[in-house]
Amino acid sequence: MYKTLLGATLLLAAGSVNAQQEALQQCAGIEDSLERLVCYDSLAKKSQGESKQAEGKARGKAQAEKQKSKAERRGNSSLERTFGMEHKDKEEGQLDRIEVEVAAKEQGPYDKWRIELSNGQIWKQTDSGGYFPWDEDDTYYIERGALNSFFFGREGSNRRMRVQRVK
Repeated sequence: MYKTLLGATLLLAAGSVNAQQEALQQCAGIEDSLERLVCYDSLAKKSQGESKQAEGKARGKAQAEKQKSKAERRGNSSLERTFGMEHKDKEEGQLDRIEVEVAAKEQGPYDKWRIELSNGQIWKQTDSGGYFPWDEDDTYYIERGALNSFFFGREGSNRRMRVQRVK
């Protein structure tokens, strides 16, 4: 049985090779070089197209099935739809700026400030600021910056420092 199957396969392969040889001989018989090139190109596309087309269909179906199963497992929750847009959509009741009263301040390592407010919040400086003008009589504020950053500043002064809430 094995020998019969092998013989049939070889016979079919020989037949397709024979048909391809005939087509190549027909192209070779064309005298005009441009027409001959077009003939060879069309033969090459036919032979590649048959095998690649079958592979492409199978691969496309597999990828589509994979994407569908991922989407079903993951689901389209509202959290997923809003992921990364937190800074774009301002929540109702969210403040952009608050005026604060400084209860205590200390300069820590690397000359960075640690500020305790009268409402109990503690903020620390995160940038490499440098000089910050302190005045006991002025009002201070914390304002929201881009990408969830915050700045501590003093009214009447253009200097401010980037801060992060610790407590």
